[in-house]
Amino acid sequence: MSESGSAKVAAPRAALSLIHHHPGRLRVRAEPLRDLDAATRVRTALEAEPGITSVAHSPTTGSLLVEYQPGLADPESILARIAGAAGLDPPSEEERRIRREPGLIAIEAAHELNVMVEELTGYRADLRTIVPAGLAALSAYSFVVGKDRLPRWDNLLYWSYNIFAQLHRREIERGGSPPEPPPRAPKPGS
Repeated sequence: MSESGSAKVAAPRAALSLIHHHPGRLRVRAEPLRDLDAATRVRTALEAEPGITSVAHSPTTGSLLVEYQPGLADPESILARIAGAAGLDPPSEEERRIRREPGLIAIEAAHELNVMVEELTGYRADLRTIVPAGLAALSAYSFVVGKDRLPRWDNLLYWSYNIFAQLHRREIERGGSPPEPPPRAPKPGS
């Protein structure tokens, strides 16, 4: 029987493995990702995805660590982009069933608290500013009082700086221009 008369069977593609997922961090692995060209294609594809903050590639293990902003980037969309760019099958449904509900609940609660803080301060401050400022104030208190129950003042000051820098990374990279404030709802009767 000739080969032209029979249907060709496509070779199975390698599958993308979901190694770890926690809201904001996603690690995947696949043998084809050991290739730098495949990793470059994936990185380029992920640059088009809103909310991606960083992509780290390990050619030794064939893994990618993708850091993203929950709420801005969708993990399913990230997985689909990676699989598509690398020519891989997406992770199986079983791999995707990772318990992430508690993390998402915590993120939603923090978001709601942030919205309340913004409203209370007239959109002049949010938790990204208040938490580091509170740590800096606690650092000064720890320096003056020196109680054993508090962390050392220099640790508190470092945490204050580090948290501020991480939460304001985009503004720092853009040269200090602040983000645009959210649109305000019109006041009733105006």
